[in-house]
Amino acid sequence: MKLTFVGHAGFLAEEADVVLLTDPWLDGTVFNDSWSLYPKPKFEDDKWRKVTHIWISHEHPDHLNIPTIRAIPPNARKNITLLFQRHYDTLLLDWFQSQGFREVIELQHGKPTQLGAQFSITCYQEGLIDSGLLIEGEQTRILNLNDSQMPSSSLTRLKAEIGLIDVLFNQFSIAEWPGNPDDVSGRTRVAERVLNRFVRDFEELEPRYLVPFASFVRFSHRENSFMNSGVNTVDDVAAVIPEERLVCLYPGDEWTVEDGQFPGSDAALKQYTSDWKAIADQELGESESVALPEVLNAINERIRDIQGCYHRFVLDRTVPVSFYMTDLSAAIWVNMKVGAHITELSEKECMVSLASQALLFTFSKRFGLPTLGVSGRYKINHSEDAFRRLKKLGSAYAAGFYSKGILKFFFSRRRLSFLWHRRRDLFSQFVQRTPGLSRRPEQSTSVPSEDLRDTP
Repeated sequence: MKLTFVGHAGFLAEEADVVLLTDPWLDGTVFNDSWSLYPKPKFEDDKWRKVTHIWISHEHPDHLNIPTIRAIPPNARKNITLLFQRHYDTLLLDWFQSQGFREVIELQHGKPTQLGAQFSITCYQEGLIDSGLLIEGEQTRILNLNDSQMPSSSLTRLKAEIGLIDVLFNQFSIAEWPGNPDDVSGRTRVAERVLNRFVRDFEELEPRYLVPFASFVRFSHRENSFMNSGVNTVDDVAAVIPEERLVCLYPGDEWTVEDGQFPGSDAALKQYTSDWKAIADQELGESESVALPEVLNAINERIRDIQGCYHRFVLDRTVPVSFYMTDLSAAIWVNMKVGAHITELSEKECMVSLASQALLFTFSKRFGLPTLGVSGRYKINHSEDAFRRLKKLGSAYAAGFYSKGILKFFFSRRRLSFLWHRRRDLFSQFVQRTPGLSRRPEQSTSVPSEDLRDTP
């Protein structure tokens, strides 16, 4: 099987008449202009004619990148089959089907799907939105774990089910707010936890080769560029993974797995090292200030919609959060039960400091609260418990989990099927998560691409 690394979480897997492309994100920024591709992917336009299948792992915009999907030439798109996990709702399925693909196939958790005579795939869902993919050719088996952060029990079960893995692709660096800009030790702890999880996956699954990927971004806004000092680099990976088992692929690199260890790993590693030394020279984005009334109106409109989705007893679990807009020198008090209003609190008295544009995005978009957590464009001034609760509510809201109408939501045939097929892994995910390896409590569970879920 021939592998071609495209960039970030994208690679081509080719065998016989099947050319599978994973998670293409080829240009632009994501998460409210807070992440940029680094280094740039390599994928010439004429390669679209070769692609027979595209697999999208989940709906985060660095994996489901809608501008990239829309940029696929129509003549190529009509010959491509789009592959996506069978989810608990059909919103993304409906959108994919509207985009002119040859076919859209839903992948059932743990059930193999044949793409060619000697080419099959099996999707393994994790949590509520993530998924990984087992790719099997005539002689080669590749597991793309992507952003999946499985507890040990799920990894053990997966290893027993799929057996020998030739190549493991896995995320290796931070992908969320790691603490305030001045909290250097906090960033270090978060990065170490991610790297420990990366090593744990390697040791549990025992692949012949390990490819670090899905972390090739830079935090590219002036408000979150501090996060670049806390990332894990490919050099950090090389320090903890045996040299003979590590494969480093740079965008454009090609590797036929059956030929053995990739000969270009050293060159790729040197190039990544050079790239990272130049990170401080990269351009940073900035956002214009937004008028205070516009921000306040957006917050109150979103609160009204959330109130229509949740019972009072759910909203009672949240407590008011105060936001200080550093560029406006103004504060807003946000109470999910009664609404938002301007307050005279100082920055030190407010719980969260951020720019007005970031606060506007947080409430003007249905997925804004979890996006803020991923973008990292804020600072916590004192105890973050109230803000954490608000983000948890925001994640449930973005994912469409409401208390009102909950029986109708869960007792549909699709959702019952989703829960039944996922019962063991969801139990492991939410009840038996391995201590010390869990996500930070504030990490988002759903940050949809662009505005597919962004209804008024």
